[in-house]
Amino acid sequence: MTDAGEFYHAGSRVVTHAPNPHIAFGNQDAWFGGAAREFMKAVITSTRLDWFQSAAAGLDNAALKTVGRVARLYTTNHTQAESMAEWALWQALDFLREGPVHRAQQEAREWKRVRAREISGSRWLIVGYGSIGQAVGKRVSLLGGHVTGLRRSPGPAEGAAEIYPLGLLLDELPKADVVLLCVPHTAETEGIAGAAFFSRMKQDALFMNLGRGALVDEAALLAALDEGRPAFAALDVTSAEPLPAESPMWHLPKLRLTPHDSPDTIGTILRADGTFVDNLHRYINSEPLKHLVDPKVFEDV
Repeated sequence: MTDAGEFYHAGSRVVTHAPNPHIAFGNQDAWFGGAAREFMKAVITSTRLDWFQSAAAGLDNAALKTVGRVARLYTTNHTQAESMAEWALWQALDFLREGPVHRAQQEAREWKRVRAREISGSRWLIVGYGSIGQAVGKRVSLLGGHVTGLRRSPGPAEGAAEIYPLGLLLDELPKADVVLLCVPHTAETEGIAGAAFFSRMKQDALFMNLGRGALVDEAALLAALDEGRPAFAALDVTSAEPLPAESPMWHLPKLRLTPHDSPDTIGTILRADGTFVDNLHRYINSEPLKHLVDPKVFEDV
């Protein structure tokens, strides 16, 4: 499919009519290219869509929910966690090594030594210890940090010194130097980071969100930053996307924003392609598909 919405045979490049797909792969080009509407129309109007492979991990997007009700089989991809983990390390290192202070001093042409902190010995609380949380936890642990993961399912997980239930969130917050949200957005987790949440954080702690904007009460976050607890925040997601130009979050010195692009790397694209190719091999050979979603997830949504 071209950005103009034309469908063609990959071998001959001969333009043809819109397909009635049996298998579809919703990669980044499909959703963020120039013909997302045409791709979506071809997928949801198919009369024989047996399997849809998504390049995304989440299921809360309205378009993906629609596809999930059409396809007999729906699989997700979790390899973007590698890139998102690097985003978390980037933001944490910039905070701990006093990046904003150094940049301000360079701008002012001031040569002053700045005492910083290290990841080694820092305590991390990762709320939602799934594929993203684990990717972060493994990296932090290798750098000497202490990682506590919160999730629904008990038992050990790679990269975490301990795994606790989400119910212990408020008890664990005061112990953490870095708090990362990467839990899915559900009715239970909506607004999980509110006034009570931020009041329990350390004054010199960093708050990060790699999940969904709806996890955070943004008014409570702005008030907390103004009061100095936590010391800084880094967000890759916001409640409204794109973030409106009039939002006060654009100009806060204690807040770092990125436009929901933490997974947007060449490596993420290639790993998503690899996931599809692996599952295609399994599909052709009648083997179980990886990351298969229960169809009940798409009922009544």
